[in-house]
Amino acid sequence: MPALLRRVADSIEELGKVEVHDLLMHTEITADGPWHNITVYFDYVTDER
Repeated sequence: MPALLRRVADSIEELGKVEVHDLLMHTEITADGPWHNITVYFDYVTDER
């Protein structure tokens, strides 16, 4: 889980100026074990905001 959170944070930073509206974490149980994922809802920040 810590590695996933670091990857998400790095990905958000690479987007540049964004406003994050929501983060959803979901875990599916698969034949190989738990599969964690995070969905990030965001908008790019423009100079008009």
